[in-house]
Amino acid sequence: MPSRKPAPQTKPPVLEWIMGGLGLLLTLAVLAIMLREALAPGGPPAIEPALHAVHGGPGRWRAEIEVRNTGSETAAAVEIEGVLGDETAAATIDYVPAGGRERIVLGFEQDPRAGLRLRARGWTEP
Repeated sequence: MPSRKPAPQTKPPVLEWIMGGLGLLLTLAVLAIMLREALAPGGPPAIEPALHAVHGGPGRWRAEIEVRNTGSETAAAVEIEGVLGDETAAATIDYVPAGGRERIVLGFEQDPRAGLRLRARGWTEP
């Protein structure tokens, strides 16, 4: 007696449909994010330096500065200046990515917790 082969399934299993749907949703989500980023208006870098920590003692103080870029473009060669009384200290950061942050250290002879003024002097667009 010849053996009978089972009839092939005519419709895909449910798990196959679920995985196909998840793949479609993931693909559409990635495309939507890429499209949103491509069409979003770009803005210049927005550099914001802030005193993060102070180390040292009389005669030599180190001010740790956190520099944030809240803009939507990267800034390169970022110059940060700190002024404390008649002292001025400056440092340059290679780059601060959009939405990113970096840290630098500025040295002073006085305690920088009292009256330190920080500013971004300038940067270039890479």
